[in-house]
Order: sequence, then C-alpha cells, then structure tokens
Amino acid sequence: NGKALDDSVRGVALSLGALMNTTMTGILCTGMALAEEKEKHTLRALMTSSVNGLEFFLGSTLPVAAMILIVNVLSVPAAGLRPSAAAWAMWLGVSALCAIASTVLGMIFGICCKSQVSASTLISVPTLVLVMVPVFGEFSGFMEKASGFLFTGVLSKAAAALAAGTPRVDGFGLGVIGAEILLAAAVFVALYRENGYERE
Repeated sequence: NGKALDDSVRGVALSLGALMNTTMTGILCTGMALAEEKEKHTLRALMTSSVNGLEFFLGSTLPVAAMILIVNVLSVPAAGLRPSAAAWAMWLGVSALCAIASTVLGMIFGICCKSQVSASTLISVPTLVLVMVPVFGEFSGFMEKASGFLFTGVLSKAAAALAAGTPRVDGFGLGVIGAEILLAAAVFVALYRENGYERE
C-alpha cells in the first residue's frame, strides 16, 4: 500500500508538472511571440521577405516544442521515477505530440490577438481549462470523460501509467492528439490566409 501511494504521489507530481509545462510554455511562448510580431508590425514585413509561411511556422513552433520535451523528460527523474526503455519511449512520444498540439494552439491565439496584453489575457482561459479538466478528472466522472477528449488529458493519463509501471497509451488517446493537431493546424492556416499573410 505504501508503494502504491508513493507511485500515486509521483504520478500526480509528474502529471501536474507536465501539464503546466506543456500548456503554459507551448501556448504562451508561441502566442505571445506571434502577438508581439503583430503588435510591432513586423509580421507582414517578415512574410513578404524570403521567409515563407511554412518556414515561419516551423521556426516558431519547433524550438518551443523541443523546450517542452526537454523539461518533460527532466520531470521524470525529478518526480523520483526510473522508467524502463519502453516507458521512456511512450513518454517521449506522447510528450512530443502534446508539445506540437500546444504550440500550434498558441499560434492560433497569437494570430488572433493584436497585442501581447490581449494575448496574455485570452491565453489564460484555454490554459486554465486544459490544466484543470484533467486535474479534476481525478475527482469527477464527468471531468474524467471530458479530459479523455483533450490532449492534456491523454498526457495526464500517460504520466499516471508511467508512475504505475504500466506505460501505455491507447489508440483513442493517440487519435485525440492527432485530431487536435490537425484541427489546430487547419484553423491556423485559415486564419493566416484570412489575415493576408499568405504570399501570392
């Protein structure tokens, strides 16, 4: 019982750390950076330069996603866990996918906001939802079901499975993350073109 309790506490610690890191770093860093470009009127100049939309998108998201992944990896030993190679592979895969989902979501908020102040205010709402729904899922059946449809919910379950020594992610969870990445990317592309940043 004592070991089970210790594993549960470690799982909660890892889950909270990964959730906060993934959502706040991913959404806030990319969203604020893009909002700053718009606020200083440098985004359109950048888009009319030799940098195309894809290069700008990858340059904005990949460094942040890499930073998220590094912190999530360091969070595992910090939580007192010593996972197997298979468990590491699962955690790296899920963390990487969730990092991508978070950064793309941040780009959406960044392109919708006219200033860093409005971006920071708007971003606080989805960040709170994405973190709190999986947290309250531990105490509410409804919240638990709802968290299953969020990439942060899948990440939280992966953290709990890692701590319990049963590292696995079901196909539905991977499908949720994949669908949210594709949906967020499609929304960003639509907003990007609507704002006239797509070069002719």
